[in-house]
Amino acid sequence: MNRSLLILALLGSASALADNTAVITNSGQAYNGNLMINQAAGDQQQTANNRAVALGGQATTRNLQNLNGKVDPSLNAKAAIEGTSFTNGNGMLGINQSAGANNQLINAVRISVNPGPQSIDDSVLLQQNTTTLATDSGLTPTTGSRQVVTSDQAFTGSRGVIQVNQSAGVGNRVANTLGITIK
Repeated sequence: MNRSLLILALLGSASALADNTAVITNSGQAYNGNLMINQAAGDQQQTANNRAVALGGQATTRNLQNLNGKVDPSLNAKAAIEGTSFTNGNGMLGINQSAGANNQLINAVRISVNPGPQSIDDSVLLQQNTTTLATDSGLTPTTGSRQVVTSDQAFTGSRGVIQVNQSAGVGNRVANTLGITIK
């Protein structure tokens, strides 16, 4: 990955503020190859982008995410991919963008070339989330504002594998998994 692309991704992540707002703006344009971005704003976020390639065997990925805790259900959260982010790219792109509290996001790709016998299972998706909502005798609103935005210009002209998870809120679990076998 070239340095300017990394700098753009980091600058796009700079707006992940304590106010539970995660925003990526005009970042990652013309990416080439394997680009993985995890952006989180808020408390207790778990994100993973995994890639596995195997020649002559079975590629495997395994993610185990455990999360518990109390969170305020009235928090406001926003996750946004704005402008011309990730346009005209080529390759494998994985984005996890989360705002709020106690969210879990996974992107996983497994590519096997000439594998032996293989099984198909959901072991890539092991997530456990035991979030409890903190309340103060009913005086706090039960939910805040939740907003997820993806620009209609984002991702245009891109080719390859594109995995995007966006989550705004409390206690969300999101996963994308892709398995490719070439015999």
